[in-house]
Amino acid sequence: MRDGAVADIALSMHAFPIDLPLPDYDVVIPCHDRAHVVADAVASVLAQDPAPARVVVVDDGSHDDSAAAIRAVAQAHPGRVEAAILPRNGGASNARNVGASLCHAPWIAFLDSDDVWLPGAARALLGRATLRDVDVIVGHFARVEGDGAPGEAECGWDGGDIRAALSTGGVIGPSWSIVRRAAVFAVDGFDPSFRNCNDWDFYTRVAAGGGRFARIAAAVALYRTVAGARLVDDLVAGDHNARRVLAHPYLATAG
Repeated sequence: MRDGAVADIALSMHAFPIDLPLPDYDVVIPCHDRAHVVADAVASVLAQDPAPARVVVVDDGSHDDSAAAIRAVAQAHPGRVEAAILPRNGGASNARNVGASLCHAPWIAFLDSDDVWLPGAARALLGRATLRDVDVIVGHFARVEGDGAPGEAECGWDGGDIRAALSTGGVIGPSWSIVRRAAVFAVDGFDPSFRNCNDWDFYTRVAAGGGRFARIAAAVALYRTVAGARLVDDLVAGDHNARRVLAHPYLATAG
């Protein structure tokens, strides 16, 4: 990846123009067989200004050296990074829920272990949070294929009717959004029965429960394609779970 390309995206970001104190936030990073990149994800959030109150990295029963890599990062940052090592793989939903249970800040970000936050991401997201009229804040992301340069900043949601948007697909990703902690627990977190489409289901249930969504113009994350198996490539399971999400009464009545 070209350093200049990352810098170009970072320089294009705008923090929300408001001078109120920014709220505290925690970051949960679920990890399964991502020993080669998980430290990058952690470093990208520790470098934020403001820094997170806590980073919880959850190893989801990895078969590689992820647990050792996570413990090493936690030992290097005592009091800032907490390692939660699960004995068996329970899926991303369960790992995120375990991480959220260890969080105390009023806002929680769920960053995937193969993605990274761009410089200024926290300030851009939390600037919008100061207005107190929103429960989910969504930024833009840039795709990175392998070692290639980041693509153009994008977001699947245009900032309009959130129900209409969610009825078309999983338009919001955890890596480029942040959620009010109360909203996470109001819907009991992520549903472990979803091995994929879990984020789409989560945001649908938050919206159905009255959660308020807002989008910002800033690119806040790099969505990276790295080596390793991806459950999202399971087309049969994906189609089944997509039908489950679309059957939710909130979306089934979307017109």
